Amino acid sequence: MSQLRILAIGEGNSGVTYHRLALPIYTMQKEYAMITNVINEQILQEKKFNIVVINRFYGHEHITQVLAWKKKYGFKLIVDIDDFWELNPQHLLAPSWRRFNVSGTIQAYLRNADLVTCTHSRLYYEIIKINKNCVILPNALPFDKDQFVSNRVDHEFVNFVHTGSISHFSDVKQIKGDMEELAKSKSFKESSQIVMCGWNDENAFHWKQMADILTAKQKLPYQILNQLPVDTYMNFYNEADVLIVPLLDNKFNRMKSNLKALEAGAKRIPVMTYKKDPYLDVPTCFWVDNWEKDMKRMAFSKQMRVDYGERNAEYVRQHFDLFKINQDRETIYNQLIAQC
Repeated sequence: MSQLRILAIGEGNSGVTYHRLALPIYTMQKEYAMITNVINEQILQEKKFNIVVINRFYGHEHITQVLAWKKKYGFKLIVDIDDFWELNPQHLLAPSWRRFNVSGTIQAYLRNADLVTCTHSRLYYEIIKINKNCVILPNALPFDKDQFVSNRVDHEFVNFVHTGSISHFSDVKQIKGDMEELAKSKSFKESSQIVMCGWNDENAFHWKQMADILTAKQKLPYQILNQLPVDTYMNFYNEADVLIVPLLDNKFNRMKSNLKALEAGAKRIPVMTYKKDPYLDVPTCFWVDNWEKDMKRMAFSKQMRVDYGERNAEYVRQHFDLFKINQDRETIYNQLIAQC
């Protein structure tokens, strides 16, 4: 029987918390687990955790308090990270990260962790400059279970879906000209529509900016879907035919994970993106040379959509299955508490 008693700390309705903490930990073998956004003495004293996993950093206390708790209660501290800690200057959050020294805080957590877990080798080689105790646990999904079942809903148009948040505004901005050219195509507009997912009224200004680009200022047929809770967000894909992921080629984006390709694979649809990291480890993606021309090709060929979708589905199920990755996670966690 497993002796793992795990406390995982992350923000509530957060995709990162869901994919890097909640899903893996709830589906792995353990004695007990708790996922929360706040920790205190009472929780640590009563539950006797031997592992505390934090995504990037804990924002409610200074790291010295976390390290004091670690010394007092004897748990092993794991810091999990799936993004680079230095934002690209064009990122919407870059000014606030500089102001509050978020990058420095994350690096302090990485430096003091008993173990760092990350998503791929590119991050790994950056992390070991700070902490040699690092292992790779790729993003993975429980394919064909719960919301990751390939349920499809009949629909009229070929739906090109974008599921990125407003943090991807600068990425989307680069295809503005392509979307304007698509809006001149009568046949494309008769057959296809753009679906933008995740709208949140709290950031309506930035969402409107992104929507104007993706819809060529409403010249293309479109649909906008509101933000969903993390445990139902895959419903965005139920009427999707193609996922589009236009990422700028910069260090921050290259350090991202391939999660979008996994999501598309779960629903057996193709993902269109550039032949660059973070998607080079999913060779079944459709590599884009020209967004306007390639979106037309995909729109006008159902067989192409089916072929790329099926190849993507089979590849990600073979290489990024959560239950297989969790076997490594369990081994790594057990080895860590054996050092107590």
